Amino acid sequence: MPQIIPFKTTHYSDRYSAELDKLITPPYDIISPAEQEAFYKAHELNVIRLVLGKELQSDSNGSNRYTRASDTLKTWLKEGVLAVDERPGFAVYRMDFEQPGGGRRSIDGFVALVKVDDYGKGKVLPHEKTYKGPKADQLNLLRACRAHFTPIHSLFPDDDATVVNTYSRFIQGKPFRETVDADGTIHQVWIIHDEDAIATIQNALESKSIFIADGHHRYETALAYKQERIAAGDSSPDGPHEWVMMYLTAMNHPGLLILPAHRMVTGLKNFDPSRMEEALAAYFEIEMVCFSEQNREEVSAQLVERIRSYSDIGGKFGMVIQGENCFRLLRLKDFGKVDAAMDADIPSSLRGLDVTILREIIMNFGLGMDKENCEGQIAYTPLISEALSKALNGEYQVSFILNPTRVDQMRTAAELGHKLPHKSTYFFPKISSGLVFNVFR
Repeated sequence: MPQIIPFKTTHYSDRYSAELDKLITPPYDIISPAEQEAFYKAHELNVIRLVLGKELQSDSNGSNRYTRASDTLKTWLKEGVLAVDERPGFAVYRMDFEQPGGGRRSIDGFVALVKVDDYGKGKVLPHEKTYKGPKADQLNLLRACRAHFTPIHSLFPDDDATVVNTYSRFIQGKPFRETVDADGTIHQVWIIHDEDAIATIQNALESKSIFIADGHHRYETALAYKQERIAAGDSSPDGPHEWVMMYLTAMNHPGLLILPAHRMVTGLKNFDPSRMEEALAAYFEIEMVCFSEQNREEVSAQLVERIRSYSDIGGKFGMVIQGENCFRLLRLKDFGKVDAAMDADIPSSLRGLDVTILREIIMNFGLGMDKENCEGQIAYTPLISEALSKALNGEYQVSFILNPTRVDQMRTAAELGHKLPHKSTYFFPKISSGLVFNVFR
């Protein structure tokens, strides 16, 4: 059986194609409460009602945001708000977007169903750790709705460009769906029904690994759901619980962009900056870079450039502590000393990664954080301005600025079977919810 199959896509019906900008959202896990409210107000049929419904004080086991999402999905299908394609196919999805810092860029791939299997048993490989909370939430939604609303973003090797060349032949004409979101990103979708093209793509990927880029929680949710269904006696090898919807992009695509996921930390008990510096001085040179209200932006921009200058070398970080008017610039003294301080289960080739050094040395030794029990203590943002301001205004105790993890580093971790710290990558732009659904039948 192929590890990738076409499916009958579900999507907003033709009569709503001109309003898609008011109907789609980013993935649920980057939507703030204020954005959730804005999406509710944008349109009565906005997909937010499915992916991240509101919680009510009157919620109970029998009536809650998961049951409301299920009822809404059934109503939208019955009333023709959503339409189902008559034939299975792949959905080619392209995004043309503005890069942070300026300049347009585009990325494309295709949406298909991928076989769900345990990590290591199948061809799907993870690269970072997950939290329990989001998986419990997504499992409740999957149980209630029996549908995938947002594709998991994954990468595949395509050195000879067989896959990209095959689907690219079908995206020269007018898109099946096209819209522009609030950030100016152009989203375009084409549906491929050509059986020869589908077979070519399936054959090209049959023996290749698939690397999860963004959506580890959703993949592990799909795996948990599959195990539940099998335990309940549903052993059909091609049942809907055996598959998960993915957006698959070539690993060498020139449009791939990974942003850094800066860390913002709270919940530190008896936090003492001087003791932290003492603990870190054995590993880092620590430079204080102070600023005034007048030159804060200029100084922070200079700090960021100094960190970026080490993107190929690694080992340089920015640190901001709440209420202070100084940045700390941390530069690793000796990679060998850090290597010796790492846990033995971390492969040597991954010990020099910035996300590993930050988690294992700075947060562990410097902040005394329990790396196995820190859910809720760390927030993540690709925006340097947010990381800086939320520490300086006291919303978080400390923020860390770092360089992004590269695709080759992500691939190495996945192939070695080692999970990097949570949110080690931030792929940009994010895939929209609401363009393509997979509703079980």
